[in-house]
Amino acid sequence: MGIDYSGGMIVGALGAELSEQDGFDSLSEWAEENEMVTMSLYYDAAESDCYYGFAVKNVPVRDIDQKWIDDLRKKADQFEKLSGVPAKLVGTQNIW
Repeated sequence: MGIDYSGGMIVGALGAELSEQDGFDSLSEWAEENEMVTMSLYYDAAESDCYYGFAVKNVPVRDIDQKWIDDLRKKADQFEKLSGVPAKLVGTQNIW
């Protein structure tokens, strides 16, 4: 057994900011059912310490264009509609 990690950008919110979503036993289940990703801040993190949301393509700042911004806004709007919580753009690690 080892610890693996990756990283990336996510538009969403920290689990502590989200209430348990109706009809799901966990935030991870809710995220999976809504085709979101989960980013764990540390190994074996509690759901409240994970980010949930939609993955955003990592691009160098000089390559950010209107298409990338439109995709980001669309994902942020979708997240807020599903969760009732305003989305944030976060760059973070995922440790599992």
